[in-house]
Amino acid sequence: MDTIKQLGELALGSRLKRLSDEIMKDGKKIYAANKIDFEPKWFPVYYAISQQEKTTVTDIAEAIGFKHPSVSQLVKELEKEGLIETKANSKDARKRNLKLSKKGLELLPGIESIWSDISNAMNEMIDQHTHNILCAMEQCEDDFEKTPMYDRVQKHRKQRLMSQIEIVDYQPKYAPDFLRLNTEWIEKYFKLEEEDRKTLENPDKFIIKPGGAIKLAKYKDEIVGTCALIKVNEKVYELAKMAVTEKCQGLQIGKKLGLSVLEKAKELGGTKVILESNKKLTPAINLYKSLGFKSGQHFGGKSVYERCDIEMEIMI
Repeated sequence: MDTIKQLGELALGSRLKRLSDEIMKDGKKIYAANKIDFEPKWFPVYYAISQQEKTTVTDIAEAIGFKHPSVSQLVKELEKEGLIETKANSKDARKRNLKLSKKGLELLPGIESIWSDISNAMNEMIDQHTHNILCAMEQCEDDFEKTPMYDRVQKHRKQRLMSQIEIVDYQPKYAPDFLRLNTEWIEKYFKLEEEDRKTLENPDKFIIKPGGAIKLAKYKDEIVGTCALIKVNEKVYELAKMAVTEKCQGLQIGKKLGLSVLEKAKELGGTKVILESNKKLTPAINLYKSLGFKSGQHFGGKSVYERCDIEMEIMI
């Protein structure tokens, strides 16, 4: 049983590493069979140096796409083997110019013949395949340059986590959670104001009964987030009291709550949703922008909250 093959795309990196190890192992045998004392791992750096009259570690790293420390290590090994020479750069003492040594130059014609044999053998194998592995690798490299693997995995992680979040409507039994979640974030950054206490301690009276709504996020059977929709008039609603417990931040809960509240505003006949916040709450402001909110002037600079210094709105 070949576990790596069975794992498919999940083990792509391991499979490429295994293939690379096989190529390197045979490469070493090929050089030895031709009585050439040369390590396959030296090839990209040695080749890059052979193509220039003089070059630097930085230039090589950029040319072959290796990290600077990796190139530096290979340069040290080549210098120790006597295949290259290094000399201080006359314009920048921090840099050293690299070039092939006499030994390195003498080796070049013979090793180039081996490279030609390797190239022909690899092309012969590739031509037998339905898909060209070199084209596929180039496409993968281009794709990862545009969007790194980390970002791609994070996208799917967020989608998976969002699918595990359940948005539920407010019920009186959730009143303690509504109070707890909002008190938690307000007291972390600001202070609880009288207007906060009035709304948070009496959500039925000040939010639900006047025609508003409250949504809550449930994750693994725990209420971890909330967001309120306060009725301003028949066409305008205010998004307020959005909170996500700290341990669950980064799971896209705020976005899912925001989308749910905007949809609720549409159901209630609203055409505009407004909000107020504080500029230092950068993650929150970015979230509102991702939902489509833009700067607005609806409170006339007369917020009932001391902490608020930004107004935003969205047409729905």
